[in-house]
Order: sequence, then C-alpha cells, then structure tokens
Amino acid sequence: MVSPRRWLPLAWCVLTALLSGSAYWYARASFAEDLSRQLQQQLPQRLALALQNRLANNGPQPWVIEQLERDLASLPAAGHLPLLQHCRARVEQLISESAVPPSSRGEDLVVDWHIGDGDLQERTRFSLDCDTNWPLLLASQGTLALLLIGCVWLWPAPLSSARRLQIRALSGEGVEPKLARRLSARIEQFNALQRELFAKLCGLPGLALEPLLNWLAKPEVATMDPQQIPWLDLALRNGIEGPQDLDRALAIALAPVHLQFDCKQLQVIVHGIPITLAKTPFFYFLWYARRRLTGDGWYLNPPTSRPDRDGAEPLIALMEELGGHNKSINDLREHGLRAKTLDQNRNKIRDELVSALGEVLAEPYLFESRRDMKSGRYSYRIALDADRVQIFSP
Repeated sequence: MVSPRRWLPLAWCVLTALLSGSAYWYARASFAEDLSRQLQQQLPQRLALALQNRLANNGPQPWVIEQLERDLASLPAAGHLPLLQHCRARVEQLISESAVPPSSRGEDLVVDWHIGDGDLQERTRFSLDCDTNWPLLLASQGTLALLLIGCVWLWPAPLSSARRLQIRALSGEGVEPKLARRLSARIEQFNALQRELFAKLCGLPGLALEPLLNWLAKPEVATMDPQQIPWLDLALRNGIEGPQDLDRALAIALAPVHLQFDCKQLQVIVHGIPITLAKTPFFYFLWYARRRLTGDGWYLNPPTSRPDRDGAEPLIALMEELGGHNKSINDLREHGLRAKTLDQNRNKIRDELVSALGEVLAEPYLFESRRDMKSGRYSYRIALDADRVQIFSP
C-alpha cells in the first residue's frame, strides 16, 4: 500500500492544476459572456451609423477598427476574486456576412447588427486576450484543493454490508446503536479466525462484549495456527463463564505438545489439559513413559505362557513409591508382567484420553506398535518423542 506521504502531495498538485484550469476557463468564459452582452447592447447602433455609407476596403473600416481597438485595449476584470488582471479585445473582422460559427474561426466574441433598415445582417468578430493573476489563481485553487483533500480524508468511509449486518446483529443482542457501531469497527479489524471466534462466543451468558473483544484482540489469538484451533475449541466446549475461562482456553491452545506426568496428583497433562486416571493405569502409563525417556521405549509383550517377572520389578518399585494398590503390586510379584494385563491397562489409558480429548487429538499421545516378525508378538511404546515427555516427581 502506498504511503499517504507519497500520494498526498501528488494528489494536491494534480487537483490544484485541474482546479486552476477550470477556474481560469470559467473566469474567462464569464468575462467574455459579460463583455459580449455589453457590446451587443452598445455597438450595433454605432457601427451602423459609422458604416452605413461605407466604401470598399479602403473606406472608413480601418479608422473604425482603430477606434474600436483603442476603446477595447484595456478592459478591467471584475469579480470578487479577480483571477484575470485585465483584458483586451481585438477586431478580427469588422464586416462579415458569413454564417460560419465563431468557434471555428478562433474568435471569442461576435456582434450582429444591420445597416439602416435593410434585412442584410452584418457580423463583427472580436478576439479576447486576458492576463492571468497567477499568484491569486494558484493560491486560491491550491487552498481549495487542500480543503477538498482534507474533507475526503476525514469523511467517514461508507459502511460495508458486512459491517451493517454486524451492527444489526449487535443491536439484536440489545447493544445500543452508538456502542454497536463502535464495537463493529473493532470487529472489522479482526482477521477471519477472530471473527469466527466472535460469532461463536458472542451472546454466551456471563460473557460481556467488551471483555470478549479485548480477548480476541490479543496477538496470541490472532496468530494461532491451524493445529492449535482444535485445542481451543476443546477448551471452549467446557463452558465459558467469564474472561478468566477464555484465558484458560487460550493457554491450553498455546500449550506445548507435551505429555506430562504429575506424580503427586496422579494426573497426566496432555497439551495443557489435566486428565485424572485410575491409579493402576496411571502407573502403567508412567512406566511406559520412563522407558521412553531411558531408551527407545519399546517393550515386547511377553509370551502368554511365560510372564516377564524381571521386567515387573521397576513397575512394582514405582507403585510402592507412589502408593499403588496392594492388590496390583501383589499380582505383579506373583505373576510378573503379562500380555493380557498390559493390553488391558493400555486400553484403559486410551479410553480415558479419547473420552477427554476425542480420538483425533488423543491419538498422538497414545501408543504406537510394531510386530516382531520372529515371535509374532507386538511391541508398544509411547508415540511421542522422548523430548516431549516430562515426569514431575512428588
């Protein structure tokens, strides 16, 4: 977009030139019309008397022409704004019986008259020359151009159809017309995402328009990327009772793509959303997380007929440290890690995360699998990269 500092001077110069040309043309045309009217009133009778006994070309015509041009040599320009300093008229043709229009001959004035009582009409043609008062012309028209540009610049732009609809919608919500216009001006500056969120949140109980617009105007809202929008929608579905809930939803949308384990509250925090799991599924999930942080994270399900007793020891120690159920601890001591128990707890973890987040959002935070071609059994690990998994000790 061109800066106003560049186009305003150019616009002023062009407009000044146009106005100056128009003003000069109008002043000259007005003066010519007024002079033509005066000449038409005064000259016909005098010309008829002077030329009624005219001779040929060497007759009285040169004397009449000289006298006319002497009288018309200095014509003061009238008017409240004297754009013409003074004018003079010259006789182009004293006697002409031609019906040629004046404009095609270059003259400015014509006077029609008759000799005696005859029907023969004569025509005298004059040209007009005026000196221009350039300082006054340019100063006056430059000032007028500046005023016109200022009026155009300050004149409010017509409301777009979208803004009129917005004002109507706000008025329908009980907003006063003056406030509706002011709020619609703010909304018009929003991008598509901000307007979509406004349409979604406007009218919710307990949420006033001013705080909503202030929240929408935040740069963090305006610059959210498409991957963050579903998280914002998820957070907003939990209900909005005030601006603090909007800030909480925004914090969730902007939260890093992390899977965090709060060992004190026995919660997993997915993209900023805390999810409480039952104790045993939480410990199994935490056990998989520790394996992800200390290696590649893969764990091959043990054979159905041969549970993994050695592999159960880290999980037993974890449950004892954080207060796991005695029944689950005793079961691991007695039977070790079994494929059935591992599958059941992974399914419980999946059910809880899908219930809280939806399948699409939960999927990246769950498990990925691969098949061991030699044994036909499957290995599992947390799908997220290790640098996105965090464990907070109690």
